[in-house]
Amino acid sequence: MNILDLFRTAGDHLLWTRLADDHVIGGGTGVAIEPDQAYVVLRLTEMFLGRSRTLWRKFYPVVHAFTTYAGAEEHSVAGPGQLQSVTDASLDRVITLNFRLAGPMPFRGGDLSVLAGLYSVPGDDAAQALVQAVGAIAGLAVFPASQVGQVTQVVKAGVDGILRLGTTKLQLGVNDTFIASNPLRSGFYVGIGAPATQIDLGRLWLREGRLVTGTDPIASRAFIDHDYMVIQLERCERIPNWPSLPGMSDLQQRFNNVLADDLLTPQEKRDRLGRLWPGFREALQQSPYLTRHDAGSIENDVAHDLAARLAALETGSPFETKAWGSDSSFERSPAVMDFAEVPQYEGPADPGMLPADLF
Repeated sequence: MNILDLFRTAGDHLLWTRLADDHVIGGGTGVAIEPDQAYVVLRLTEMFLGRSRTLWRKFYPVVHAFTTYAGAEEHSVAGPGQLQSVTDASLDRVITLNFRLAGPMPFRGGDLSVLAGLYSVPGDDAAQALVQAVGAIAGLAVFPASQVGQVTQVVKAGVDGILRLGTTKLQLGVNDTFIASNPLRSGFYVGIGAPATQIDLGRLWLREGRLVTGTDPIASRAFIDHDYMVIQLERCERIPNWPSLPGMSDLQQRFNNVLADDLLTPQEKRDRLGRLWPGFREALQQSPYLTRHDAGSIENDVAHDLAARLAALETGSPFETKAWGSDSSFERSPAVMDFAEVPQYEGPADPGMLPADLF
């Protein structure tokens, strides 16, 4: 053997690919994510270390991800530290599934970049750093624009505390950009810490959120041959937490002030709500957290809800069901509106509809 062979190692192309849609049991993949029509959510579907123990030392997987879109960067750490109370002896036995890495982000076109690393972290000397990082993030509860810098610093400090440890090892790193010229689609991407030539993609399936291998998804077994991570690119059209967006609480209070004013006739309330409506519409359409499609749908839902409340006030009905005509078992006054309880109405949203047409 040539002595120089001891100092040479052939390069490998590690596997990073999108699973075929027909290899994802349950579907929900392959749907186009159109600009201003949907949100993008990145999730860590699953992560796995092929070796969790070396001699007396146990290791557990941690994924650190950076997601960059439209000039904003979001950091996330997925690992056993999400538990409130952990011990070094059991960190390797914690299962992390469907962890949100980024989003929901209103997709407006352009490039979306993901930098993710799967690390093998020793449980005996990194647990405290990880728990502190994730615990600090959880303590922030919400992430308005004013706290983005604070969140970033917390995450970076915690991750640095882990990665400075000499025993932490990067098992697989992925830096991918979903470019504007290639239409964004929902789906699952798998990265495996092994040469792509060793992996038979035709035998890989995603079943119940787990990567399995075999000739068919039913008879397949769990894939345990190599380290891997599965990342989902998820598409969603509506976000349920829109009432907590900046400015919504103030607008809700303005609507309630009008609805609850006993000195106003129903028609006077209708007129005042109509004058408030352009400001509400503008707040929705200009919100950086909403797609134009979702903003129009929310406007449509709130307009129908207000119209039903005004109708109840005009007929003299002192109460209304929570979801306006649903089978809800309790009632509330139509003069008390809560954006969080506004139901979604069927039919296409019409953001250009005049308030008078609805009120």
